[in-house]
Amino acid sequence: MKDIEDEFQNVAREIHEGLARLSWQQEAAATRFFAFWSLRVRIEHSPIPDQTTNGVHGEPVAKDQQERLEKRGCAYVRSDQRMPGRFLSRLLIQMGIDSAVARLQGAAWAIVRTDDGEFICPDTFGQLAAIPVTPTASRYFDDQEATIPRCEVARRNRLAQQSAKRYNIERDFGACPL
Repeated sequence: MKDIEDEFQNVAREIHEGLARLSWQQEAAATRFFAFWSLRVRIEHSPIPDQTTNGVHGEPVAKDQQERLEKRGCAYVRSDQRMPGRFLSRLLIQMGIDSAVARLQGAAWAIVRTDDGEFICPDTFGQLAAIPVTPTASRYFDDQEATIPRCEVARRNRLAQQSAKRYNIERDFGACPL
């Protein structure tokens, strides 16, 4: 999943440097990141417990072997016939990303910038499809490319704040109108 974050970080860097329109490859990278970010928060708040595998018998695996397997993206069944829930979480996240990319292919994402004030970044946007890029630029689904005034930044910040599950982050809270 780190590759999804790295790929989007490159897109975010270009937006920060002034890029106004994204290529279809950059759009796909942004959609993958949005899906990953959204799904990861859902799984974090509702973790999948370890599962018993009927008919699949694992063998004892030393802790260092487990770590090496996980680093390579491999799953395993422990000797007690249980598979760690985090493996199933990864699978569900990947399936969700694939579904979102197919569903949102060709979707209209817009770069929205502020002319006064900064955006709040919640741990999740909930049902609002948005991706923070910088304190003064965000990507919004089904929106128009625009530079918005302080009152609209405040409206979007209130929505972001309301959608947060546990926290919001800001570069400078005083610069984030509500």
